[in-house]
Amino acid sequence: PWLVKRGITTTMALNNPYKRAKPYEGLPSEKMIGTHSGTFQCDEAMGVWLLRQLPEYRNSKVVRSRDKDILAPLDIVIDVGGVYDHSIKRYDHHQREFDE
Repeated sequence: PWLVKRGITTTMALNNPYKRAKPYEGLPSEKMIGTHSGTFQCDEAMGVWLLRQLPEYRNSKVVRSRDKDILAPLDIVIDVGGVYDHSIKRYDHHQREFDE
């Protein structure tokens, strides 16, 4: 590590796993994340980023569409589709029934 090269050896720097963490190690996930097409919004960008931090969705491909037939086979869909149902991994908060 660069700290050792400069003669700085602290227990925290050498033993902290987050200092050496590589966020995208390993093979990419086979899972697909769906979100809406069209104008970029921060809620789906943050949602995709958060999902990709999980090993299950690491480096997952993102499909952007509003077509229900395209979104149906995807592993998880966020911010589009009019459905909020954890059992089928559909998370849209833009419908009247959303109350969580």
